[in-house]
Amino acid sequence: MIRGAAGLALLVCARVAAADVEASSDAAFHSALRAGDVDALERVGAARPVTRWTDDAWLEAARLAARTNDYARAQRDLEQAIAVSTDELLVRRARAELARLTSVAGTASEWTAVAAAHQRLVPALDAGGDPRATLRQLEQLVRANPKYPRSSTVMIAIAGAWEREGEGTTAVAWLREARTAAVEPLERLRAHAELIRTLIRTQDLDGAEAELAALETPRSLIADLRAKLDRAEWRRTVRWGLWGVLAAVALLAVVMLRRSAGSWAAAGKRLLRPPNETIYLIPIAVVLVVVAYTGNPLVARAVRTIVIAGIAASWISGAILGTARITLRRALVHAAAAMIAVASVTYIAVDDGHLIDFLIETWRAGHERG
Repeated sequence: MIRGAAGLALLVCARVAAADVEASSDAAFHSALRAGDVDALERVGAARPVTRWTDDAWLEAARLAARTNDYARAQRDLEQAIAVSTDELLVRRARAELARLTSVAGTASEWTAVAAAHQRLVPALDAGGDPRATLRQLEQLVRANPKYPRSSTVMIAIAGAWEREGEGTTAVAWLREARTAAVEPLERLRAHAELIRTLIRTQDLDGAEAELAALETPRSLIADLRAKLDRAEWRRTVRWGLWGVLAAVALLAVVMLRRSAGSWAAAGKRLLRPPNETIYLIPIAVVLVVVAYTGNPLVARAVRTIVIAGIAASWISGAILGTARITLRRALVHAAAAMIAVASVTYIAVDDGHLIDFLIETWRAGHERG
């Protein structure tokens, strides 16, 4: 009976001690996690006996180390989590993260420095300002490290930035290189799909058709790209139609100017001197264009084209009206012709390079990603 009582007492003490260890580990884990202290989390993971927080501590330490681009440390912490954990879900998560980090930094962390530069430079492309210096650094990075496992990902980012800068040909060249450099089939597929999208946006529809024909799977992606290509071909037809409208409006303007002036010589003299309303408009237009060029080059080119069209419509309309008596009918005809011309030019300018798609994406995702 004495032995039984002693055993029971030992069992109670062991349970109390275990509860104390669990409580202490719980407090240490959450304190380290709140502080974002990798060293403290690793101490919790290394402490013995093993508690319910041991594997979590190693996993969170790895996450924080990866966030600071210390991939070698993150890999070691993930290996510790896998070794001590009995939670199948946590082990699967740790293995998946370890595989991801290995693809980034290499099996022996040989790509750690390159991956850190990659993670630092790519977000800087969307930080605002002129991205060309950052682009040159990224280009140098992939050129100097052709075997970097994620070089294709970097090339896709480079291509996207060059396209936003209005350099469609350069973007397409980088995407072709990204497809060739891709190691994983999914990464190759991503580069190929982005190449097709960029060819569509840069209006190389024949090139996009050829690349789409070479894409065999998956069917859902092919269907999506086919829809984009069909829409681009429809837009091209619309642009041709609008160019025809502009030609008709220009011809009408020439005829009306000749009739209003009385002779070709008089018509030429009227065009030499801008109307008063155009003189007032020009400084405002210059400011708009200058401000536009401080931002996205694609947007700036569209603004420039629209502004030039507006000035031209104002100038020609003023030359046609001249000193003639303006009737309501005549004013309405001039206003309608000018509006049609400016609206046509606006569509053509905004559709150039598929700026419409960028505007829609910016509207949906926010200006930070536009």
